[in-house]
Amino acid sequence: MKRLAISILFLLLLALPALAQVADTTAREVVATGIGSIIDGDVAHARDDAIDDALRTGLEQSLGMLMESETLVENYQLIEDRIFSKTQGYVQNYEVVKEGKRDEMLYEVTLRAAIKLTDLKSDLDGIATLLRRKNTPRIVVLIQERNVGEGDRYFEADMNTAETAIMDVMMEKGFKFVDQTTVRANIKRQEAAAMLEGAPAQAAAIARTLGAEVAVTGKAIAKATEVEVFGSKQRSQQATVNLRAIRTDTGDIIATASAQGAFPHINDVIGGTKAIEKGAKKATEIIIEKILDRWNSDVSQGGSLSLEVTGISGFDQLAAFKASLPYWVRGLNNVNQREWSGERALFELQMTGNSDALAQRLSGKQGNGFTVKVTGMTQNSVSVKLVVQ
Repeated sequence: MKRLAISILFLLLLALPALAQVADTTAREVVATGIGSIIDGDVAHARDDAIDDALRTGLEQSLGMLMESETLVENYQLIEDRIFSKTQGYVQNYEVVKEGKRDEMLYEVTLRAAIKLTDLKSDLDGIATLLRRKNTPRIVVLIQERNVGEGDRYFEADMNTAETAIMDVMMEKGFKFVDQTTVRANIKRQEAAAMLEGAPAQAAAIARTLGAEVAVTGKAIAKATEVEVFGSKQRSQQATVNLRAIRTDTGDIIATASAQGAFPHINDVIGGTKAIEKGAKKATEIIIEKILDRWNSDVSQGGSLSLEVTGISGFDQLAAFKASLPYWVRGLNNVNQREWSGERALFELQMTGNSDALAQRLSGKQGNGFTVKVTGMTQNSVSVKLVVQ
């Protein structure tokens, strides 16, 4: 019987690629219901929470493809460990079919959603839905570009081949950008150098002043080589492009990518430009897929939010605030305390929902002798102050 079980599991594993191909082309329709809490009479926010709750429920229904075998043991020897397979998916689109207050404290939404059990890098409808759920982040692109024969003049106006290629590819997918003319007009050369050469936190701070939620920075370098083809030498230009995407409000790196491009030409500058363009497009495709995977995970399973707390009177008050978070914040999965010094502490929260939802859930909450006051918010962070009652 054990041999038969192993044989069946082996056949199932062989069948998984075929099942994945079927899932890749088919959208599964689900009907799901979600609930949102009405806080301080804010029905609109409760409706948004209910939609997100319903979408997560619908996604969980579709992702029920889970196979897990019992561990088989024979003669005290482990002959087959646990087999685990989980299919990923995303919301392609959805339509609200029923909504309204359940009572004075809860808002209920029932929706019909199309779920696809595959990655979404080529699905424009799915990408558009994901971007809306992430509040359509704006992106700024600044690449340090060095072409063949151009020396060290990294920031000349006409050296933006990589930036243009990156934006072209990402705009085709629906990403939104800060206007590059505005970027060049408002960023100083010294700041650009710091953004490109410095730590992610420096790049994030500069990009945030430009009104961007995500910064794509990196380097594109082209070099010329000579190769021998059928007894004759041929001039070729090769480029390497390295990219990283950074959340501007926290400085976290959310994705990285690297790619090469080559283009043969008798003119090194022209060939180098074409090689950079090819390399930039390849790297952009890679980083897009990683960014979408990260954001899809954030909206479906919960993501990371930064919470800054000020006005702390001492350790006892800090401990009381931290202990109250699971009761105040719906969808909170984990709390990590990153810093505490004097009146300020920094937390990293793993939770379902966005920063607006976190601010709503914390605003006005009362603890042991203090009230929580929201003082600031970005796409991925919230700042609060503990006010003594």
